[in-house]
Amino acid sequence: MNKPKKLNFGDKVAVVAPSSATDLKSVESGELKLRSLGLNPVMFPTCYTNYGHLSAKDEERAKDINDSFRDDSIKGIICLRGGYGTPRILNMLDYEMIKKNPKVFMGFSDITSLHVAFNQMCDMVTFHGPMATSNFAKIKNDNVSFESYTYNSLSKNIFTNEPVGLYINPPGEELISYNDGTAEGLITGGNLTLLVSTLGSEYELDARGKIIFIEEIGEPIYKIDRMLTSLSLAGKFKDCEAVIFGTFTNCNREEKAYEGGLDLTLEEVINNTVVPFNKPIIGNFRAGHNFPQPTIPLGTHVKLDAYNNKIIFMESGTC
Repeated sequence: MNKPKKLNFGDKVAVVAPSSATDLKSVESGELKLRSLGLNPVMFPTCYTNYGHLSAKDEERAKDINDSFRDDSIKGIICLRGGYGTPRILNMLDYEMIKKNPKVFMGFSDITSLHVAFNQMCDMVTFHGPMATSNFAKIKNDNVSFESYTYNSLSKNIFTNEPVGLYINPPGEELISYNDGTAEGLITGGNLTLLVSTLGSEYELDARGKIIFIEEIGEPIYKIDRMLTSLSLAGKFKDCEAVIFGTFTNCNREEKAYEGGLDLTLEEVINNTVVPFNKPIIGNFRAGHNFPQPTIPLGTHVKLDAYNNKIIFMESGTC
């Protein structure tokens, strides 16, 4: 894997909006947060535009990403926000150029399709972590205070060459096991909806020998069932070494018309759909649409021990 160089305080980082738009106040707040991290944010054009449910037309959003990787003065790229739109630009990115210019690239949610594409087509480590407008800091009178768990995880991943090592959930949250066993492999994945959206394309998730991380937000459980079944039918749980389930924020059981009718629980869906593949499975990994939130170096080597509920990141995402 091409590991991007760690960031240093004062480095220029591009802020791009490859998905949906947001309001000007949020853009300004995001810029302030990144300055408070010790970085020098360069706000690219798509941060200030909107085009329906997107931040800009496909060509403009792809251009911001290509330009930010091509610019030697830019040392990292942080997405403004998620929403929707990245699958539309996958065939507009210059993967050969990006592969030659590995940089810290960070975001989550809709950014998942870019993580998978960069991991697989550019052999580049990327970072599933906070975006510029994410709720990982509070601003009062232009003073920024960071939530410590999220800040510490972010800093260790992008500002040092140290591997994360043993993963620790936020206080009061315990990892759980759905299937015992041990496994090793490169970690991949992200948002479930985005992982399913590229099935059948050249950008679909290659799960062979990998540890798959999955999270979701705002989908009823029966839709989680549908999407996990799609991954199952596509052979992803057969091919992988293990599965890590992150947070499923506001993913609730939907009431049915018949008396007392409800969706299955998330646990029942996982037990029905993924557990039968007899791969080690750990759940309640507190990553996804939640804060505190860890930063995950996607494309790095991970050891998973589902007997003892341990996840160990064996190598740094930067060099």
